[in-house]
Amino acid sequence: MNKLYTPFLFCTIFLLASCLPLWAQNDSVPASDKVSFTDPEDGSFDMSDFLLNHKGVLPMPIIVTEPAIGYGGGLGVMYFKRNKNSAGQPISPNITGAAGLGTENKTWMGALFHFHVFGDDRVRTFSAVAKPNIHIKYYGNNNDYLSANPLQLRMDSWLLVQRGVYRFGDSHWWAGMSYFYYQTHNSVDTIPGKPLLNEIIKRLKGTSRISTLRPMVYYDNLNNIFTPTKGINAGVNYALSAQWLGADEDYSTVRTYFLGYQPISHKLFSAWRYEGNFLVGNAPLYAYPYLVMRGIPAMRYQSDNTVLAETEWRYNVYKRWSLLAFAGAGKAYESVNAFNDAQWVHNVGTGFRYEIARLLGVHTGMDFAWGNGEDFAFYIVFGTSWR
Repeated sequence: MNKLYTPFLFCTIFLLASCLPLWAQNDSVPASDKVSFTDPEDGSFDMSDFLLNHKGVLPMPIIVTEPAIGYGGGLGVMYFKRNKNSAGQPISPNITGAAGLGTENKTWMGALFHFHVFGDDRVRTFSAVAKPNIHIKYYGNNNDYLSANPLQLRMDSWLLVQRGVYRFGDSHWWAGMSYFYYQTHNSVDTIPGKPLLNEIIKRLKGTSRISTLRPMVYYDNLNNIFTPTKGINAGVNYALSAQWLGADEDYSTVRTYFLGYQPISHKLFSAWRYEGNFLVGNAPLYAYPYLVMRGIPAMRYQSDNTVLAETEWRYNVYKRWSLLAFAGAGKAYESVNAFNDAQWVHNVGTGFRYEIARLLGVHTGMDFAWGNGEDFAFYIVFGTSWR
């Protein structure tokens, strides 16, 4: 999935489909007819028993706080079937679900998805079809006027995703391929008295199709999929959108990323993030890479290439409660020669976490972020903020 197109959509779908796979991998809590929300170890509120032993349909509320589309919410409903490997040990379950959400600026989305495990968790596939209707601010790819006066871009869309990855032996290396199809009918208002800008805006209007194959390889030895405290997740992928695949335009993107987690002490934990996106060719204007950082509205800083780096530090202050602080910087720039002239984008923020499921290592809480001294946003976080 390429997050360039619908910034919030797969945050929702991927959270539902990627967090659940480990919920059934822990047999330390015996199944019972009565689910407890109290941890017998410390007497605190805890959802481990519910998450590990729940069977059948599982509802999950969705809360949207993305500043580019406004506040909103929805509901995800999932059914998961537990699996075991050839040795009889529990592995990731198969998951089938549906999700729907809406926001205050009339953005809405409905989706169906399925996560499937083959063999001894050697192959994982993910399929999704969605109907997003997105109203989002368009800042004009560093255009001076539109940066200060963004347009309302309306995208009536359909989305199809198929992803499969294969693990090499018992290693931490994975490789695979994804297919992404996105069709949208775009509408946007013109600007009176700005004929040159309106010529650019015309490129946004009408029906547009993206059809992308994305081979990928990555390394993942994180100690926890939800709230990791140690390990690395790093990889590279290449996305090719071509007319012979059904797209309107030929272009490609290269994405590199690194997520690293290192404990400093038993109470202090550090995290590090790098990401780079590089465009080759002419993509639809709405599909250009943009910076994805807390406190920065989606598509606010957009160009042919983006690079960013962030760090986050979390300190356990009392029992299950932690405080954290984070900061980062990045750039959206047209070319290597234009890198020094491009604006630095920075964010800073703080937040808190509560360990809501001790046996699974799941922390939840809120982040409060400020971007470039002019934007503010808050986020409700389940697990890690970086996905």
